[in-house]
Amino acid sequence: MQRILVVEDEQMLAKIIGMKLEDEGYEVSHAYDGQAAYEALCIEPLPDLTLLDVLLPNMSGFDVLEKLHTDGKALPKVIVFSNFAQKADVERAHALGAIDYIVKAAFSPAEILSKIKAVFAAQDTTPNSTTTPYQQFSSMEDVMPMSEVLRPGESNNNP
Repeated sequence: MQRILVVEDEQMLAKIIGMKLEDEGYEVSHAYDGQAAYEALCIEPLPDLTLLDVLLPNMSGFDVLEKLHTDGKALPKVIVFSNFAQKADVERAHALGAIDYIVKAAFSPAEILSKIKAVFAAQDTTPNSTTTPYQQFSSMEDVMPMSEVLRPGESNNNP
């Protein structure tokens, strides 16, 4: 069973994502702040994938990645999960070893699950590949954004 660490300080969102992943047969653990995430990523066995928020109490997601690198720790597959959509943030995440970057407000739990499945599927077919093909969605209108799941009826500021 593949293990996923969900690092998200908004516990309701973490639980929604965790339940979706567990329904698909993944073993899920949670960390609700950066320090707890760092500690979880220093203990063997490492998760097979980490979904890492950027804005966290005690230590940011970027700080977690930097500290792991500085301390010479192994880095599992990491998908950064944030509301920051600036190009510099995406580039920083990739430079720190993240394999993908998801903007929370623009993705539904189903899309997040699809990305995670694609990571594991790519791993199964090309274990030494550094690129991961992701499913393309024809229309974002067909998928409920994460912001709509958490705050129905409120604007998510997407065009």
